[in-house]
Amino acid sequence: MATSEQRHGRMRDGREPSEPLTQDDIVRQLDAAILEHLHWMLRWNRSAVCKVQPAGDITSEHAHFLCGFGNWYDLHQQDPLIAQPAFEALALAHRDLHRNAAWLAGRAWKDAKIPVEEYDVLTEKVTRFTDLARKLLKAFQKVTSDLDPLTGAHTRQTMTRELMRERERSLRSGKPCMLAMGDLDHFKQVNDTHGHQAGDMVLRLVAAAFLEALRPYDRLYRFGGEEFLFCLPDVTPEAAAQALERLRRRIEEMQVPIGGGRTIRVTCSFGIASLSGETPVKTAMQRADKALYAAKEAGRNRVMIWTPEIG
Repeated sequence: MATSEQRHGRMRDGREPSEPLTQDDIVRQLDAAILEHLHWMLRWNRSAVCKVQPAGDITSEHAHFLCGFGNWYDLHQQDPLIAQPAFEALALAHRDLHRNAAWLAGRAWKDAKIPVEEYDVLTEKVTRFTDLARKLLKAFQKVTSDLDPLTGAHTRQTMTRELMRERERSLRSGKPCMLAMGDLDHFKQVNDTHGHQAGDMVLRLVAAAFLEALRPYDRLYRFGGEEFLFCLPDVTPEAAAQALERLRRRIEEMQVPIGGGRTIRVTCSFGIASLSGETPVKTAMQRADKALYAAKEAGRNRVMIWTPEIG
């Protein structure tokens, strides 16, 4: 069902139809949906109790499209963050709620009394929708709190604990796990020459390339500034170096738009160390950082694996 917002190329939330959602967008929308349906239920009750004809958005057969959440979901349901079973369940509960409310509202303002059991069914549907929305909101809030808002990489808040868990898994399974430090070369010059907005664009697009290249069970952390840490389970040092070399070339070939029709090129250096065996997490991170420093010293824009000689 195409809406006027889609036909005119812009959505009710102000986003372009092709613009992907962020975790923060979803948190804001779910929070708004809960409040919206609280006010909606008050309007429904006012009509039923005061015997006032309900508004059309309550009684319409398309009522679930006429509220903010329904319109938003209809426009964004193909977005990768929305196309999941939990959101499908929420959308079904939402549609069921509005259909039942529309049917009952048509009688409630006219009849002297509606059966208690029919009103109880409606309140159960409202409660189900609200409970599902709150569970989803809580889940996305938890994810959002651990994501860097600029790059989408994980923050350092839970990094050490997660790396310790990966090290223990590597010890149990006997499979290798690699850490890699990646750092943009001459990033200060980007900020000094083109401004911090250009620097933010570089970080955003480079991080997007990092995330796109990762496997589902890899992890990316924004370690600080323009420095990122990769956790790469079940991979040898040589295989990790090959994967990062491909990523290095991809970054080298990117043309980053910085406004005014201008683009710039950037490069990145990487250092790799093993998280396997008896090596503590802190030591593995220090080794990856030393390998990164060696890559910088060797001329930047390259991948290096830690060896005792580097240490």
